[in-house]
Amino acid sequence: MIKLIQNHKYFDEIYTVAKLFFPDERVIKGLEICHEGYVIENVLDATFSKTIVYNNGTVLATYEMSIEVEAHPFLTLRRIIMLTVYHALQIAVGTDTPWGALTGIRPSKLVREWLDKGFSDEEIIKVLQNTFCCKEEKAKLALTIAYAEKRITQRIYSCYNVCKPIGIYISIPFCPTRCIYCSFNAEHKPAYVDIHKKYILALIDECIEKSKYAQEMGYVVNSIYIGGGTPTVLSLDLLKQTLETISMVFNKPMEYTVEAGRPDTITTEKLKLLKQYGVNRIAVNPQTLSNKTLALIGRKHTVDDFFNAFNMARDVGFDCINVDLIVGLPSETIDNISSSIENIIALSPENITIHTLAIKRASLLNEFLQKQKDSLPDAFTIESMLNIIANQLSCEYAPYYLYRQKNMIGLFENIGYSKPYKECLYNVGMMAETQTILGIGAGAVSKFVEGTKITREFNVKNAGIYIERRNTK
Repeated sequence: MIKLIQNHKYFDEIYTVAKLFFPDERVIKGLEICHEGYVIENVLDATFSKTIVYNNGTVLATYEMSIEVEAHPFLTLRRIIMLTVYHALQIAVGTDTPWGALTGIRPSKLVREWLDKGFSDEEIIKVLQNTFCCKEEKAKLALTIAYAEKRITQRIYSCYNVCKPIGIYISIPFCPTRCIYCSFNAEHKPAYVDIHKKYILALIDECIEKSKYAQEMGYVVNSIYIGGGTPTVLSLDLLKQTLETISMVFNKPMEYTVEAGRPDTITTEKLKLLKQYGVNRIAVNPQTLSNKTLALIGRKHTVDDFFNAFNMARDVGFDCINVDLIVGLPSETIDNISSSIENIIALSPENITIHTLAIKRASLLNEFLQKQKDSLPDAFTIESMLNIIANQLSCEYAPYYLYRQKNMIGLFENIGYSKPYKECLYNVGMMAETQTILGIGAGAVSKFVEGTKITREFNVKNAGIYIERRNTK
């Protein structure tokens, strides 16, 4: 157990950094220095933030930083507190994390803020490496992503004469099976079951409600993203009913994405239906091109099924396809990753998204790992895999969006790669938090962006409860 003591309100910031060094330990708020175990004390006064790390009552490390603006013009008070905790723990305990003290989901967002304040590329790289202890390649990656986000955001806003373009996210929380690593809000029932019909009726009702709100607010839809779950698990009739409603209540967007993620749910008829209703971007996601791994992680399709689905989408006329790959799946080797990415590149998809495996508490993976603890690649192997992928993609693809998750192996990241001018506008608007997103459906989140102020509204996650609540409105 790790105890945290502070004389201010920033407990969560100290907690976040402490978990980098003690990921498997319980971290709690303490009241006084004790003589058993680790204690992390942060003291804040008018001029400095100081962190002291104790173990069994003995001081192991002390680190202090000035909080005066002149001393650190690129840092907020919150960041200074986190950095004093990080550097004190680095002295006392030590850790080797690729992103250093740069915690959070969106490391590039902070870099964009620095660019907007006029800091040079050289200054930003120096701060990331020396102050935040990021590895050089991660510092450069964050800067690259920040520039891409700025460029794509400008493209989003410049395509409209109004200043309020928004994205729409529509959740279809159903899958044919649950992947072993998944903790998403998704139900796994056959496509013909009654809950699908009830859900789509409730979803249509919310689509109409949100479209009226968008019109009242003067929003113009620039992107629609139907995700899940697996939207293409719906029957052809229910899928058509959904697409028909969307076409009636929202203006035609510049980008319209549907996650046709599971190859075993894709048919020529469904693909033609998507094209008919204006969908111009889809995702076909194998996660790996190893049949052994596919069976292990609970996906009921083969590598050949993926190739067939991808080629089917090309034949129907889709010229913007995303393919997902997960790095760090159980028992996968560097050879597996090299083969998977090589074969994916040979298909020449417009987008390739590389995920690092995250171990979610609600996933079946936790139970699996209790039996096979050594089945996952270590952090060094993950880093090698990511480097191989980056090198193989560098000729045709560039990274354009980036986010991190809790409990990722090796504390790495997820990266979206794209061919020039094929970037997913929705992904950037949502992840970079540069535009409002209206969420529709179970588990969907609406994110309202007003300058630097961001507010969120969360829909209930459970599909059954979502249906009940929509029916009682």
